Amino acid sequence: MHTCPSARILKLLLLLCILVPAVQAVDPLWTVPAYPGVELSTVALSHDGSTIVAGGDRLIVLSPDGTKLWSAWSGTTVDLSRDGSYIVTSQGPTVRLFTRQGTMLWDQSLGDTVTDVSISPDASMIAAGGGSYVQSWYNSGSGLGRNVTETVHDIKLSPVKDQIIVTTAKALRSFNLSYVPNWYDDSISPGIVAISGDGTGIVIPNGNHIRMYHGSGTLLWDRSFPGGNIISLAYSWDGSTIIAGRDDGTVLALDRDGNLLFTAKAGVWAMSVGVSDDGSTIATGSIDNQIRVFNRQGTLLGSYKTQSPIKSRSVAVSGDGSLIVAVDLSDVYGFSRSGFTVTVASPAPEGTGNVSAGTIPGNVTPVITLPALTSPVPYGNASVPAAGTTPSSGLSWILTLVPLAVVLLARKCGIRS
Repeated sequence: MHTCPSARILKLLLLLCILVPAVQAVDPLWTVPAYPGVELSTVALSHDGSTIVAGGDRLIVLSPDGTKLWSAWSGTTVDLSRDGSYIVTSQGPTVRLFTRQGTMLWDQSLGDTVTDVSISPDASMIAAGGGSYVQSWYNSGSGLGRNVTETVHDIKLSPVKDQIIVTTAKALRSFNLSYVPNWYDDSISPGIVAISGDGTGIVIPNGNHIRMYHGSGTLLWDRSFPGGNIISLAYSWDGSTIIAGRDDGTVLALDRDGNLLFTAKAGVWAMSVGVSDDGSTIATGSIDNQIRVFNRQGTLLGSYKTQSPIKSRSVAVSGDGSLIVAVDLSDVYGFSRSGFTVTVASPAPEGTGNVSAGTIPGNVTPVITLPALTSPVPYGNASVPAAGTTPSSGLSWILTLVPLAVVLLARKCGIRS
């Protein structure tokens, strides 16, 4: 029996439709370049998505459509209030508080190079740590508390304003808002920490382990994930989803109980991760210039290659997941979540990593209290207009031609429906 030669091609095209996932490279909504000679190193996004701040040799403050609101000063660490109306930054030993419009309200010296800053969601309190110092202020700039500890790695004000969590070279430490110690765990020396929106979940990495503490200091669980060490961390506001980037180029997603949701490739060294409030939108940035976006099931929705490497704390996702921002050394990028619209079947996870539970003590040992130690900003008016959405590139446009080819070949071979 004679077989139409095109029938074989028809079968191949049908197979292509099934096997080739429609993951696409998605271009930014807009790109805002830094000034010539200015290097960017971090980005922060308010929960409501209204304010974007890129930090580095110069601060760049943007609206969600990429319009430049102002640019001045410099800042290597950045945090914003939930509605974006207040911005706290640091440069060297100096902590500064700005309004969204660019007015500097005050600056304070910590006494050593600031490692990190944190602001409460309502902007009523600000905390900073660096060297061996930790300090907090009211929004007015008046001092709230100060203390000394080991070398500070990271600092977070609990969103419910009941404590300040500090990771140091020797311990995980909790202080009250005046920096009187609450509790500590000196069996670890974590580099980063993340807290849920209700303050009940505190997450830290320790090598290839992840630990979850209750806000009271009780260790709830300790899980190990064979593979690389964790170098970036994000925790969804609702407490449902933990995202960890690793130095082996993978990203992990866990639920609140430490169960592995998925493992995925995220480029070389997943330096930065971000997650929406409900965990449905996950973004990663890597040292090999890759931005990738996943859903909570681990499906890769799209990717983009930047001009230069993505550093730590250089990717952020708005609370509702509608806006994703990132910086490399020279540009700020804005992406719309609605641009990542391709629906594909979720691939099988690359591995569950033989999750193992660690030792869970009943309570963490209390710490001994340490003695406490007792104008408009100039900015450029030049705005970068928001660029229109650029059509996405990738395989998707090719795949749209497949159904047409199938129909034509079917007619040629005399195949009828």
